[in-house]
Amino acid sequence: METGPLIDITAISYTYPVLQAKHATVRQPPALDHVSLHIAQGEYLAVLGHNGSGKSTLARHCNALLVPDEGRVLVAGVDTRDASKQHLVRDHVGLIMQNPDNQIIATVVEDDVAWGLAVRGFPKKLIRERVEFAMQAVGISHLRSLPPHKLSGGQRQRVAIAGMLALQPLCIIADEATAMLDPLSRREIVALLHLLNREYGLTIVHVTHLLEETAHAQRIIVMEHGHIVLEGTPADIFTQVERLEALKLEIPAPIALVAYLRAVGLPVSACAVSIEAIAQELSQ
Repeated sequence: METGPLIDITAISYTYPVLQAKHATVRQPPALDHVSLHIAQGEYLAVLGHNGSGKSTLARHCNALLVPDEGRVLVAGVDTRDASKQHLVRDHVGLIMQNPDNQIIATVVEDDVAWGLAVRGFPKKLIRERVEFAMQAVGISHLRSLPPHKLSGGQRQRVAIAGMLALQPLCIIADEATAMLDPLSRREIVALLHLLNREYGLTIVHVTHLLEETAHAQRIIVMEHGHIVLEGTPADIFTQVERLEALKLEIPAPIALVAYLRAVGLPVSACAVSIEAIAQELSQ
């Protein structure tokens, strides 16, 4: 028996109101304009776009931080407009943001990972089990007794992910979760997201402006002016270099090189989208 998508977004539109004067509100252009998207349980979806394209607004609709002006969002069958069930939506879909410090509350790593469970009234034994699982899953068990402010940015982001993972969500949305990290930490966090998807079946929605972070996603959507303008596998998307440049996305040097080699007639496989795959292709 087939089940519906975990996150079912149907023709949603949303506009941010901006208060301009004491008694007047000015409406901005739509941040989302009749967007439809279906995200399957267990999928790894990358949402790509430059700043202001609408990708973060879309992410916030997936866990009811925002609700649409028009259209409908269902999460595991629950309408995000139903205020009485929005806590269920947020239990199903966790959101990891750019700055991990905005999500870290406690003064010790282990306590921070436990915080979400404690405020929901889970029994202590279950909290200990879930916290241990989450810290092991993201590789921070050895940091359990440290204060978060002594950790690196990448380690703090792992703490934020562990706190979300302890709640056992169906989906984690990483909204520009690597934007404040150095390149090595960025790669480590992206690898962790893939591990959580692969090993634990978590649905991952990876929101980013960095093309190279999407190379191993199962599906990519590209946003512009509140619309989905491209959709496909990395092999589909990465061959459209001119279109991606027109969408104000920075093309990594290896991808640009492959595009050039194809343009001069060399048969480089469309599946060569990661640096490793490109290197292997060129070596042959």
